Amino acid sequence: MTIDDDRGRLAGRRVLLTGASSGVGLAAALAFAGEGAQLALLSRNPAVIEPFLEAHGARALTIPVDVTERDAVERAVEQAVGELGGLDIVVSNAAAAVFGHLLEVDPDDFDRTVAVTFTGAVNVIRAALPHLRESRGTVVATGSLMARAPLPTWSAYASAKHALRGFLTSLQIEELEQRSGVRVAMVHPGPIDTPFFAHATSGTARTPRVPPDAYRPEVIAQALVEVAVRPRAEIVLGGETVLMDLLDTYARPVSQRVLMTIDRWYRSGDRPAPDPGALWRTPGRARPSGGIPGRDSLLAPLQLGRRLLPDPLTPLRIARHLARAGRRAAQLGPALKQPVPERPWNAGDARTQPHRTEDAEVSV
Repeated sequence: MTIDDDRGRLAGRRVLLTGASSGVGLAAALAFAGEGAQLALLSRNPAVIEPFLEAHGARALTIPVDVTERDAVERAVEQAVGELGGLDIVVSNAAAAVFGHLLEVDPDDFDRTVAVTFTGAVNVIRAALPHLRESRGTVVATGSLMARAPLPTWSAYASAKHALRGFLTSLQIEELEQRSGVRVAMVHPGPIDTPFFAHATSGTARTPRVPPDAYRPEVIAQALVEVAVRPRAEIVLGGETVLMDLLDTYARPVSQRVLMTIDRWYRSGDRPAPDPGALWRTPGRARPSGGIPGRDSLLAPLQLGRRLLPDPLTPLRIARHLARAGRRAAQLGPALKQPVPERPWNAGDARTQPHRTEDAEVSV
């Protein structure tokens, strides 16, 4: 996507962003910097972010913190406020996930997913809210289609995103009632081309098969910028995402069948998974893309305004991705017709050892 007018719409605005070590968060750091924002990035491992920003001509204050540690988050937010002179926008983007059915997943991995993706967001927003009230600022959050619909094999992540949406919609009403001027905006994308899938901790010892079609991380990053400039409560971003949201709302039996096929697609992956995965370890390098077939969205420009101009090749890319997915689905035919056998987790399972380094804070 490109911008059809001058940049600098956030010039001088003080922005705190989480989850900038990869994926959407990293792309968002560049997008906000490109609009002139003063940035503070909270990350478990700023060392992987700083060289990437420098290579792209962007500058930001980076603060090391694990968002699940409430006291440390409070200190980090105060440091950001002190360095920036206040806060105007908080972008909550940090997330991590465990892959596998419920009985395959180590309970600690399930709890850690919720702690990073939901509780971490609450910690950051709670600490930042008094400062946002002073500036009549905005909370911007990367939600997910999974905040509105289920997703088998990723139940911990879907649970955390549902909780995040409930928290933010409740917070929005509280701020309206208090007349604080604080706005809340959520962007709910579908599959995104990020390292999320490759980095995910796995309860099956295998990495998930990546989606055959996904939005480029820059599409979602630009959407976060747009709702920071003109806050809107919720946007289900992109035509594919809207279609699945409507299907789950109005044709639940059909959506359940579709999601069962998606579950089998993910579970047909056969490559070994990283151990311990991103729940407990940060990625070794910063990159927005995960190498998944990515594209722009045809609907997003209409949803976000004429500032966003879609790549004219997007229809061709969609057709190509669908054709590739069809060929792969034909090859996987038997695997997509039957459930993949579960491998229940147990406390002595070597799949979970060694980990628990608690070095995690990643991005969707």
